[in-house]
Amino acid sequence: MSDEGKVISFINMKGGVGKTTLTKEIGYHLAMVKNLKVLLIDVDPQINLTQSIFRRFGYAPNSKIAQSMKKADENNNTVDSNKDSVKIAKDISITKASIQNIMNGNISNENPLEDYNKAVVEIPNTNLSIIPGEFGLDFTTRNLNGGQLENGLFNFIDKNNLKDKFDFILIDCPPTYSSYTVSALKPSDFYVIPVRPEAYSLLGVSMLEEVVKYIKSENEIYFRGRDLKNLGIIISGVKNPDRQGIENLITDIKSSEILSKNNINIFDNRFIYNPGLQNDMAYFIDDFQAKKKSKPNLSDLTEEFLKLINDNESESDKND
Repeated sequence: MSDEGKVISFINMKGGVGKTTLTKEIGYHLAMVKNLKVLLIDVDPQINLTQSIFRRFGYAPNSKIAQSMKKADENNNTVDSNKDSVKIAKDISITKASIQNIMNGNISNENPLEDYNKAVVEIPNTNLSIIPGEFGLDFTTRNLNGGQLENGLFNFIDKNNLKDKFDFILIDCPPTYSSYTVSALKPSDFYVIPVRPEAYSLLGVSMLEEVVKYIKSENEIYFRGRDLKNLGIIISGVKNPDRQGIENLITDIKSSEILSKNNINIFDNRFIYNPGLQNDMAYFIDDFQAKKKSKPNLSDLTEEFLKLINDNESESDKND
């Protein structure tokens, strides 16, 4: 694998499939366990990724939200001794860094450090950084032209040499086709498709493949000398991995014409359900003891993620 960092988008044209959870858990594992430099980018207007990182490490976009976070922590001070207590920072820092500053052109390119700090939050004493999302981003940038929105992230990554600064840049994408989807995919080397093991789960995959083909054909100059590759599907939110009904659904997904037609790989490792991820935004699997299955499951999934990237890079090197 080349020394240059890799940009990977987690995306599906269907919501509720676990893309935010996978972005944050794989990113967190790469940074905190594998000791790799990771930048998370939140392009989803719901900003769940941002809220999770902010709550875990003690950040807020303004003092009003900071006060509400402190109050919520005080109200939740009583912890059941039989449960894990979620790790959260005691002090809350205000940050104005936001992806909105990239999207709305509030980056001058005259002062690189100042521009960088307008967008990126580097979390002290970790290898983890984030470009925070902006709640309702689609409304705050509605009057901007499409080109500015679609090119902003690519230009920011390129001009600030972020692929030299980070080993991995992981992007949490919105579940619909928009300028933000284009903005996320333009700088991406790979994309991962989270899918739930349920009926009609591949409808979003079929739409996504059409979107990717269209974006690549309309933006050939951005993909000159490189390709945007589908790294594969991750089956997520598996509650009872041994239940026959789940296995039947997964078998149906694997044998789908959509996958064979588009030559889409399915990860061998599935991401199993963990209720802690739904119960508290500051919950990260690697912060706690193994929970019997979740921690080794995340480790195995991340190893496969790295191997697939390495295999794809090796194949590309052979073809050059």
